[in-house]
Amino acid sequence: MTRRLVLFGALTLSLNAGAHHSPNVHFDRGDIVEITGTLTEIEWRNPHTLLVVETAGDDGSEVVWLGETKASTQLARAGLDPEIFHVGDTLRMAGFRGRRNQHAMFVTNVLLADGSELIAENLAGPRWTENLAGTSLADYQAQRIDGSAAATASLFRVWSRDGSVSGSDDTERMLWEDSYPLTAQARMDQAAWDPVADNPYIHCQNGMPAIMDQGFPLEFTQDGGDILLYLEELDTIRRIHMGTTAGAAAAESSTFGYSIGRWDGDTLEVTTTDIDWPWFDQAGIRQTEALHLVERFTPSADGRILNYELTATDPEIFTEPVMLSRIWIWVPGEVIRPYNCAWDRDDL
Repeated sequence: MTRRLVLFGALTLSLNAGAHHSPNVHFDRGDIVEITGTLTEIEWRNPHTLLVVETAGDDGSEVVWLGETKASTQLARAGLDPEIFHVGDTLRMAGFRGRRNQHAMFVTNVLLADGSELIAENLAGPRWTENLAGTSLADYQAQRIDGSAAATASLFRVWSRDGSVSGSDDTERMLWEDSYPLTAQARMDQAAWDPVADNPYIHCQNGMPAIMDQGFPLEFTQDGGDILLYLEELDTIRRIHMGTTAGAAAAESSTFGYSIGRWDGDTLEVTTTDIDWPWFDQAGIRQTEALHLVERFTPSADGRILNYELTATDPEIFTEPVMLSRIWIWVPGEVIRPYNCAWDRDDL
């Protein structure tokens, strides 16, 4: 389980990462703290594994620290399982201190009981040793891609976030722009956004189009005449109604809207309306029921890259259509894993 690996280098930590992940909401990236203590509780879960560690304070009193690490599915893809942690282990942890709870931490590095080090955020480098536990997402994907047979230009497979892309870490979102052509009302709404009180993403909730910025794999399958899009994050299923617009009259609003698809050559074009979800992105831009989305999913000729384009129109929010894009890659043997999101702590 433990192996040496060559890291691609420690990169500069971004302060512009999306608000979906709590490192950028509950924790201060500018306040790095390090502790050593006894592991008393483990919650192997998504969106973040929780480690509860007891330490001794300056006055000798017991201090309980709450440490968040990668999602359990991310740790599994690094070749790790819950057996890397055991209650009673002495752990050394470093990371970002909590904003509200000074004894909470988003963990970037863990020195495990066996002397190996877990890099718990892709943008962090080794802190104490080069004997590292697990592997990076980029190396995990490269091992599966290397020597794999040529693919075909099919949409119907599992697609993954590209771990080799600079900035493609667990807290960086891949879809959003730095600024948008907002109406005056939209700018006022964004200025009033409270990233804790108004943020549903940290409580296992999401909707369109923000769910398409998820950092976990997705898969297209056929279901009769329709297409199902499985998104690992939050165990999400989107149904894409194919071949007709007649069903739109009976559409019911939902957090993911009502989607109608058509083929344009090898490109799947999806139009989505009737979205009952208040936020366009994960940084306080509101959206209305007038939001109209057009997505285009285009596999590359060699079947290894899925290109994604999104055009969003909402006259109450944007002064002109907004166009966004990102990619996914094909990683042979990858599967959609159960997400089972759990968020039951208010003390972070």
